[in-house]
Amino acid sequence: MSTGQAAPGPEPSRDELVAAGDALRRRIEELEQEKRDLEVMLETSTEHADHLAADLEQERNDLATMLAMTTEHADTVEDELHENAAAALLKSARQLRMIVEATPAPVLISRLADAEIVYANTMTGTLLRAPAQELLGRRVPELYFDPVDRVPLLKALEDQGFVDHQEVRFKRLDGALVWVDVSLRLLDFNDEPSILSALHDITERKEAEQRLQQQVDELRLELEETSQSSALARSTGTTRFHNLDAAVIEHGSTRLIAFHSFRGGNGKSSIAANAAGLLAAQGQRVGVIDADLQSPGMHVLLGQAGKKIDHTLNDFLLGNCGLHQLAIDVTAGLGQPVPGQLFLVPASVNPGAMAQVLSQGYEAQRLTQSFHELANLLQLDVLLIDTHPGLNEEALLTMRAAQTLIVVLRPDAQDFEGTGVTVQVARQLEVPHLLLVVNQLPATGQLQAVRARVEQTFGSEVAAILPQAAEFMTFDNDGLFALRHAGHPISVALQHLCTRLTGATAPVQPSWIPGSPA
Repeated sequence: MSTGQAAPGPEPSRDELVAAGDALRRRIEELEQEKRDLEVMLETSTEHADHLAADLEQERNDLATMLAMTTEHADTVEDELHENAAAALLKSARQLRMIVEATPAPVLISRLADAEIVYANTMTGTLLRAPAQELLGRRVPELYFDPVDRVPLLKALEDQGFVDHQEVRFKRLDGALVWVDVSLRLLDFNDEPSILSALHDITERKEAEQRLQQQVDELRLELEETSQSSALARSTGTTRFHNLDAAVIEHGSTRLIAFHSFRGGNGKSSIAANAAGLLAAQGQRVGVIDADLQSPGMHVLLGQAGKKIDHTLNDFLLGNCGLHQLAIDVTAGLGQPVPGQLFLVPASVNPGAMAQVLSQGYEAQRLTQSFHELANLLQLDVLLIDTHPGLNEEALLTMRAAQTLIVVLRPDAQDFEGTGVTVQVARQLEVPHLLLVVNQLPATGQLQAVRARVEQTFGSEVAAILPQAAEFMTFDNDGLFALRHAGHPISVALQHLCTRLTGATAPVQPSWIPGSPA
C-alpha cells in the first residue's frame, strides 16, 4: 500500500446488505405509491380544472349575454327617456304658447345670449302694429326708442332675477313712439336661457299726463302773472269778481270745509250731504251752503225737495234778504235722530233767479263774508260748502276762503287730468289743507294700489275711498244713506273721512275690496 492512501474499511456484512436492500425496496415502493397518488391527483385536478374552466366559460357567456341585454335595455330606456323628455318639452312649449296667446297683454320671449326675439304673441303685434311673425328674428334693442333705456333693466334683472312695472319708451315698426309698462322674467325656452317680457301700453296715460302738465304750467304762469293782492278780474261773460283777497276771512273756531270736483256727476254733493249728517251725528252743529248756483241740489239730499223755500243764497247775493233769513234747520229730515244740529242754506232752482244772479254778478266779499257771519250767527262747529264743478269763479273764491278743501274724483283718466289742474290751482291759492276722496271705485279695484297711485300722482292725502254702489247713488227720500246704513262700506268710508276732518286719529279703513290687504 502506497504512502498517503486511506486504508479500506471493513466489508459490510451480509445482514447489513440485506437490510440495506430491504430499505431500498421499501423506498422504491413508497415512491411508486406516491407516483400513483400523484397520477390520481393529477387526473382529478385535470378533470376538476376542465369542469371549472367549463363553468367559468359558461359564466363568461352568461355575463356577456346579460351585458348585451342590459346594454340593449339601457339604450331602449335612454331612447324612451329622451322621447318622453322631448314630448314633455314640446307639450310644455305648446301649453306656454297657448297660455301666452290667450293672455290679453303683449308678451314676447327673447334669447338671453343675443336678445333675438324667438316668440311674440298676437297682442305684441297689435301693440307694435305689425304681424307677430315679423317680429321673430329681430333683436329686442331695436324695439326701444333709445336702446340705452334697456341697460338698467338688464342690470336689475341680473341683480334680483326679475323686473316689475318699469315705464320705458318703445317704438313701433313704423318708428312711432309708444310708452309701455314692462316686466321681465328669466326662463328656459327651447332649451335656451331666455327673457320673457310682459308689456302694457300706457301711451294714452302718458299723453294725458303731458297734457295735464302743460295745462298746469300754463295755469301756473297765468296765476303768477296775477298778484293775489290785486284784482283777479276774471270774467266768464256773466259773473264778475273784483278781488280774490275778499275771500280771506276770519275763521274763528268754525272749521270751514269746501267740497269740490273738476267734473260733475261724480257724487260730490252726495258725499258732502252724508258727511254733514255724520258730523251732526257726532253731536256737532253743522251748516251746509249750496254754492252750486248753476245746478243746485243739496236741498233734495237734505230732505227739502218739494217744500216751499222762502229765501235762497241767490236772494242774499242780490241783496234781497238778510243772512239771518237763509238757514233752514233740516235736522228732522235726516232719517235718524242725531245729537247735533244741521242747517242748510239752499240755492234757488228757479230758472229766473239762477239767470239773474249769473247775469248781474255779485261782489266777492258778500259771498265770502257770509261764511264767517253765518258761522257766528248759528254758532257752528263746522261749515261745509258744496261748490259748482270746474274752475269757475265761485270755486276759486271758496278755495281761497276754506281751511280744508276736499276734492272728489273718480278713478278714470278724465278725472285724473282735471283733478291735477284743480290741485295745482289750490296750491297756488295756498289752501291750508287739501284732501282727496276717490268715489265709485269698481269692486275689482285694488284699494291700496289706487290709494298709492292717487297720492303719488297728486302729492296729497287720500282721506277716503268709496266703492261703486248703485244704492248710494239712488235717491229714495228716506234720509241720508250713511245714517240709515251705518255698517255699509260707503258709510264706513265716510265715517273715516269725518274722523279725519274732526282732527281725531284716523282709524284704518276696512278692506272692503276683494284682493286688498286687511
